[in-house]
Amino acid sequence: MAKKSRLMRFNMFFRKYMTVWVFASIFLGLAFGYEVPKIKLSFFVLPLVFLMIYVMIIPTQFSLFIRVLSSPKEVLLGLLTILVVAPLIAFAVSSLTLSDHSLITGFVLAGAVPPGGMNAAWTGLLGGNVPLAIVLQALTLIISVVQVPYTLKFLVGTYVEIPVGLLMRSLSVLVFLPLTAGFLTRWIVFKVTTEEKFNEFRALFPVLSGMSALAVVFIAASLQARRIVQNPSIISYALISAIIFYILLFFTGAIVSRLARLNYENSIPVIYGEATKNLSIAIALAVAAFPNSSVVLGVIACFMVQMPIASVFFRLVPKMLKAENEV
Repeated sequence: MAKKSRLMRFNMFFRKYMTVWVFASIFLGLAFGYEVPKIKLSFFVLPLVFLMIYVMIIPTQFSLFIRVLSSPKEVLLGLLTILVVAPLIAFAVSSLTLSDHSLITGFVLAGAVPPGGMNAAWTGLLGGNVPLAIVLQALTLIISVVQVPYTLKFLVGTYVEIPVGLLMRSLSVLVFLPLTAGFLTRWIVFKVTTEEKFNEFRALFPVLSGMSALAVVFIAASLQARRIVQNPSIISYALISAIIFYILLFFTGAIVSRLARLNYENSIPVIYGEATKNLSIAIALAVAAFPNSSVVLGVIACFMVQMPIASVFFRLVPKMLKAENEV
């Protein structure tokens, strides 16, 4: 009982100061990347993203995934906000606040890509529907092969082809591998222990997922540190646009969820799916398709703002949704 109590207290402490951990991860990552640019930590990103989702699968019953597929309303609403609403807001905000077409293209690209593993991590920390978050990740990754290129062509007049290898790698790390490993681990665990014993450690899983997410943020910040420091004026204007963009994403997601009468658990992955994009894919596409432009800087501005704003709304979203239970 004492062990369970300690885990619960640590879980609450970790959640309470989530905004602090996010900002600390970004600033430490920027400082590390600037001072020690030769040390590349990119090797650790994929294992950390895998761990971030894997630990959220272990405590999740397989029947909950079946239930998600039998409730198309939440899935369709999530697809609409992630694939249509988010890039439209990105285009509207960047067009009104920025004059550089390359930066606008970067914003639209950041808004058009599917959500990353952070959606499952935030959903788990907030007590939302993790299976719905995973299903939305899988579907949007598959649809993005067609959706991202034509969204860019329609909104900014640029067609960018998504490499199939990049998509398959993302599907494997974000969906297939963690699902398989998570359910296999769950099966083994319940072969050797009882559900009551397992529940004593349930509070640890979202914390491990959140810590993995913070490590990814630290690494991503360190990898972009030099580019950010070398382009302060461009980044500063783009940062203001990114702040407006992400605030609108969270409010739009919350409003849509309320209007659609989604319950609290299903609203979380819809909101965070719209507002926490897989910016690693966006940066990779920007570098490959626009090597000599400011497109990647637009994506980097979104990257610098996405996690801090998500951590701020970590406290606000439950209140916006008027959740019955305090998270």
